[in-house]
Amino acid sequence: LQGHTTGSNRFDMPKDALLRLLTDAKEIGVKSIAFVGEGENTLNESLYDGLEYAKLINLDVSLATNGLRINKERIEDMMSSLVWIRFNISAATPDSYFKIHGVRRMDWALNNIKSCVDIKRNLGLRTTIGLQMVVLHENVNDIVPLAKLGRDLGVDYLVIKPCSDTYERTLDSPMEEYLQIDEIFQEADNYSDDNYVVSVKWKKIENLGLKDFKICYGTQFIIAISGDGSVFPCGHFFDIRRDEFKIGNVIESSLKDIIFGDRYRQVQKKIQMLDVNRECESNCRQYYINQFLWKLKNPPSHVNFI
Repeated sequence: LQGHTTGSNRFDMPKDALLRLLTDAKEIGVKSIAFVGEGENTLNESLYDGLEYAKLINLDVSLATNGLRINKERIEDMMSSLVWIRFNISAATPDSYFKIHGVRRMDWALNNIKSCVDIKRNLGLRTTIGLQMVVLHENVNDIVPLAKLGRDLGVDYLVIKPCSDTYERTLDSPMEEYLQIDEIFQEADNYSDDNYVVSVKWKKIENLGLKDFKICYGTQFIIAISGDGSVFPCGHFFDIRRDEFKIGNVIESSLKDIIFGDRYRQVQKKIQMLDVNRECESNCRQYYINQFLWKLKNPPSHVNFI
């Protein structure tokens, strides 16, 4: 919904396009839409109407947010419309929050998280509330304190995951360092209890960014739509090789026409020609579904024996 937070590059998907997208998605059999975006989706005021409309047509929706700019006047309706909400927070103290996130507003995020927890309890909602931490060189010391903070806040879970990066390590992800701090991950995991789960993404942490499948089939089940309406097989191509992998634009055309068009089939075929370990990002959105689909297409021997 929202492409960039500030500056001349900012763009927001118009409300009419959003509602049409939701209608089309429901019509063609889409089960769910996650508003995770390149930017901060809560900056687009159309988000709230979109979430309520999705609930009206029985389309499951979820939201990932930094939690800084949630509209307090619409927060109850937002929570009532969501299947889950995830707050992206990769630090446990104000100083480290500023270092990682670039703003001194950790208190804003925590207050909004607490508000969502209170609303869930007061209204008896089933909306799952979680936190997500991306582990970098700079925030290893925040892993355990954030696990404790999540439990104290009353959220349902904390996900601790590695940084998704390119083959060239554009983001300087600490792949090898992850293997040296397993005791820290274990200590964080110890904060799990009957009401709170610390979910360490062990498989993604231990794989050093390498995939154990050779072909991406996952984009046929999960696609990505940019805030400007552009449709791609996955978010990796929002900023690179756009002309090669852009399928269409939901502001200009219906999602139904895009999905059932020739261009969609052409791009999906091209995706299957990629070297997934060199041309794709590590630990991508389709990682787990691709593991499953690869085994379906290439069943291992003796699957009926334990």
